[in-house]
Amino acid sequence: MPRKGFEKPAMACAVLLRGSDPACFFQEEEVLHRIASIEQIQGRFPDRAQGRVCVTMEDGDSFVISSPDASRLGLEEGGELAEEIYAGLFESLRTACMRKCGSLLGSRDYSVKRLREKLCDAGFPSAVIDEAVEKLERAGYLDDIRFAQSYVRSHMRDRSRLRIMRDLAGKGISETVIEDALAAVGEEENIEDAQREQVIRLLKKRGFDNESADYKERQKTMAFLRRKGYPTELIRRLTGGGEDWLNMT
Repeated sequence: MPRKGFEKPAMACAVLLRGSDPACFFQEEEVLHRIASIEQIQGRFPDRAQGRVCVTMEDGDSFVISSPDASRLGLEEGGELAEEIYAGLFESLRTACMRKCGSLLGSRDYSVKRLREKLCDAGFPSAVIDEAVEKLERAGYLDDIRFAQSYVRSHMRDRSRLRIMRDLAGKGISETVIEDALAAVGEEENIEDAQREQVIRLLKKRGFDNESADYKERQKTMAFLRRKGYPTELIRRLTGGGEDWLNMT
């Protein structure tokens, strides 16, 4: 198997004969990157003079830059970019991507999946996003475990355990991390008591009276609480006229 960088016979010859015959020297071909398409992006403010364009390369990579920058670089469909210009462009995108991350994470915490989605929506190439996420994870600015625990603490008194689990799963948090977060927060605070308090508040808000509620109203209320993700056993205790109900007042 040929060594990397020596696939072309001319390049191999230039190296092998170096120093023996100057006439056999061959210059390495300049690497060019061809532009497949350039599409104007219509944002929320189409009347603004400085729009943005999505540039897609022949190899499948794509990125978003401002129209003025595209004009300054002379980008056009079917055109080519020298390696030096292409590398410089991606370095600028890396810098812009990290600035975007700083802006996003400066106002709130994000899961890895959600931050990737935000960066993708902003038009950064996948390779640039991967680099940014890796740097942020190594530096501790991006941490799904911390995010999950913070989410549980923030919502344990206004959402059911099941709802919290569904929310976190939707944000790309793994099942293992979710369970660990619930267990960790459960050691600090009583999540079960918080769940019970939530159900009691909801029952009072609905005006549910356990003494006068008929079968139909009771079943309707129980179905309402199940849809919110509360445990069936807890719902039965609080709507069945037992000791828990008597202690609600």
